[in-house]
Amino acid sequence: MDACRRQVTRSGFVVLDKPAGLSSARALDAWRPKGGRRRSRPRIGHAGTLDPFATGVLLVLLGEATRFARMAMGLPKTYRATVRFGIETDTLDPTGEVVRIADAGPVAPPALDAAIAAQLGSVTQAPPAFSALRVDGTRAYRLARAGESPRLAARTVRIDSIAIRQSDWPEVTLDVVCGAGTYLRALARDLGAALGLPASLRALRRTAIGPFVAAPEAPSIRPLIDLLTAAGIPSLHVDSARALRFAQGNAIPGGGDGPQVAVVHGGEVVGVGRVLPGGDVCGGLVLRSARESLEADNRIRRG
Repeated sequence: MDACRRQVTRSGFVVLDKPAGLSSARALDAWRPKGGRRRSRPRIGHAGTLDPFATGVLLVLLGEATRFARMAMGLPKTYRATVRFGIETDTLDPTGEVVRIADAGPVAPPALDAAIAAQLGSVTQAPPAFSALRVDGTRAYRLARAGESPRLAARTVRIDSIAIRQSDWPEVTLDVVCGAGTYLRALARDLGAALGLPASLRALRRTAIGPFVAAPEAPSIRPLIDLLTAAGIPSLHVDSARALRFAQGNAIPGGGDGPQVAVVHGGEVVGVGRVLPGGDVCGGLVLRSARESLEADNRIRRG
């Protein structure tokens, strides 16, 4: 654990395989720096929360990579979800109290395929009451645990594909690819509703975020450029003079088609800039550490 903490000295990310029983925040503990003043510690965060009962890929963002959390959360996510038809819990997962039971019958109903097809594309989904969304400043799950019924507005989410991996009715295991903000617990509930049955998740594993999958070996810090490339941001490799100009807020040539480009010098990301109509690059997000390093090198060169 201490070896992990000593590595958190630069911007990057870790592809973590979260075990069951830990919240996403607690799963970061092995990478969270200890000691020193809190405000001086490197920042750390994650992209895309996993419920404590769920396992699988969690992207841990380190240092200034936390500023790119929105890009990381926008990557498609792949899940393996086991839905149990005929039983619904208040949390829509195996940690909750059973609130409804119904006879699901001996075999899967013919309407199952149609119910799955109806969930593809841009769909309207009501988040579960037990969720981390805020209602008037309070987490919805806190209200639900207190016996209240939080009012959560339905929202549009994207589900790219759903494939039946295994059917052992009344349990069905699905492989799901979806966009940010999709609740697999809500998907289980909605599939059950389409069949006239209560339903909830029995198990959930996130198998990938974008191209990133959990590796069997111990996780290590990956460079920020890998995350930006996965998000579809092209790279512009520049010399030190252009890198410094960009880092100090000036436009530099060579942006390409845009709309954004990662400015890279010496294999390290300087920042992500906007591509202007004429092809120049400026603005956007600059890493403070990169700017300070470039300015220090420039002072040394100038003597």
